[in-house]
Amino acid sequence: MIIQYVFSLSMSYQEYCDVYYNKGFQQVVVTTDNGTRVAIPAGRFIKFIDSQGIRGRFCLQVDENQKFVDLRRV
Repeated sequence: MIIQYVFSLSMSYQEYCDVYYNKGFQQVVVTTDNGTRVAIPAGRFIKFIDSQGIRGRFCLQVDENQKFVDLRRV
């Protein structure tokens, strides 16, 4: 069974660098559209970052054990 979490994220390039590189945080915590807080490994967002940062709506898919399946922009 696949579980989907949909959320919006707006994070500047500097904020992402602070989280992922400088402060050693391993996760980005987001609040989904239904109010659930989900921690996602920061490295999963690398493919979505550009000079402006990370912006957009995303869909995280996990399995029944909450293991990562996919993260995509929607």
